[in-house]
Amino acid sequence: MKIKYLLLFLLVLFQSCKSQRNITSEANKKSFLQEQAEIGTPIWNYLRSNPYTLNSLTEADFTRKIDSLKYIYTAQLNEFKGKLDKQSFNDEALSINYAFDKFILEYPHIHENFTGEKITLSHVNQSRLSKNLKNFNAINLLSNAALKEYIISFISIESNKKLKSGMYDKLDNQQLTAYWNTIVTTFKNQDTNDFWKQEYLYNQIDNLGIKNIDTFYADFMSSSKTSEYKIKIREMYESNKKGRASHIIETYKKVDGFKLEMHLFLPDTTVFKENRPTIVYFHGGSWSEGKPDWFFETAKEYAKQGWIATAVEYRIKGRQGTYPFEAVKDAKSAIRWLRKNSKKYNINTNIIVATGNSAGGHLSIATSLVENWNEETDDITINPKPNIIIVNSAVYDLTSNTNRWIRGYDENKDLVKEISPHNLIKKTATKFLLIHGEQDRNCPYNTAVSFYEQMKSLGNSIELHAIKDGEHFIWYGQHSQEVEQITRDYINTLNLK
Repeated sequence: MKIKYLLLFLLVLFQSCKSQRNITSEANKKSFLQEQAEIGTPIWNYLRSNPYTLNSLTEADFTRKIDSLKYIYTAQLNEFKGKLDKQSFNDEALSINYAFDKFILEYPHIHENFTGEKITLSHVNQSRLSKNLKNFNAINLLSNAALKEYIISFISIESNKKLKSGMYDKLDNQQLTAYWNTIVTTFKNQDTNDFWKQEYLYNQIDNLGIKNIDTFYADFMSSSKTSEYKIKIREMYESNKKGRASHIIETYKKVDGFKLEMHLFLPDTTVFKENRPTIVYFHGGSWSEGKPDWFFETAKEYAKQGWIATAVEYRIKGRQGTYPFEAVKDAKSAIRWLRKNSKKYNINTNIIVATGNSAGGHLSIATSLVENWNEETDDITINPKPNIIIVNSAVYDLTSNTNRWIRGYDENKDLVKEISPHNLIKKTATKFLLIHGEQDRNCPYNTAVSFYEQMKSLGNSIELHAIKDGEHFIWYGQHSQEVEQITRDYINTLNLK
């Protein structure tokens, strides 16, 4: 009996000590994270604020800078060695390593974008990065955000090597093809292979659409061993398929083997019988991703109010391997197609509104201001200029360092000026509404102000509405209602019928 009570006492004592250790461990971890945030905030603010300066350095100087910042994190972590539990310590060490090595991994690509100089990493840095491959097939480590982000960069870089080789030229969905083949060769473990395939297939459907991806979809659904992933992809695919079946889809242009789509949402002709005003949506996505589907719900609402609403597919880097020059041609072709088919769809050719977000805003502006870039198959006697342009967070300067990649289109690096709005200031009959966030880091607010002031000085009908505290994505989130109201009020003042 005494032994029984002794054992019970020891068990209670053990549980008490274990509980105390857990409390101490949690307190230490909280203290560690607080310190890490204090030292990390200025470091990451510095890295985010100085990408051009940093990535323009030589490889040796860049590496020293990154490693000096990494050392600050590592030194702070080592102060907590023995205080953090082993798993937490190892996870933090892993995070620090991959977070800073990611800068080294991406350096050659970003350095070339900023400086035009092509470089290959030194043997020392290549050896350093090769050691990071050992954790790629460890499915249990993918909960580590830094490792996951590192792998995403690795897949992107390896995929771009394939794209630059020309092996996928003239294919649709070139970026997905490159991603897929990179995943197949990199991840031999079934679980990690499934994970990354579903990640990239989901992203494709979400951000570029389902057009011409049936081969990838069928491959994944037949090869994946994870039912959770299959359900997720199937639901996403079917949802997009249903969205495409809800309206008329026309081919407005055939070019380089691609059939470009015009998605049309028509009003009830028993209610709206006369020729109708038309709104044309150009999606954003840095001319690299995006899909017309993003505007389907908005287009339906405009159709209910008597508008002909259309969403345009245009060539993008991620699918057709193209540059903004081709996208400008497509945007102008789309407006011409609408005018050419005005009788078929009861379009009032005097009220065509082009609108878009970010890169889509740039294309809307380009239809009015760009003169030289026309598709050879276009009937250039048909006017490609919309009557009204409404843009959110538009790109006004395509010559900036951020957009340096565009200059890779041609040896003439000044060619981009021919499609860059801030180089195309002129008098035009088109009316403009510009909406822009004052805190936009992607497309700085001052570029919108400069465009507005120069266009206004020539007597153009143009308005600029600033969104206070608004960053780039003002068309959804906390500022979306304000943006929508500004747009509605502007349209109402034009008394469009």
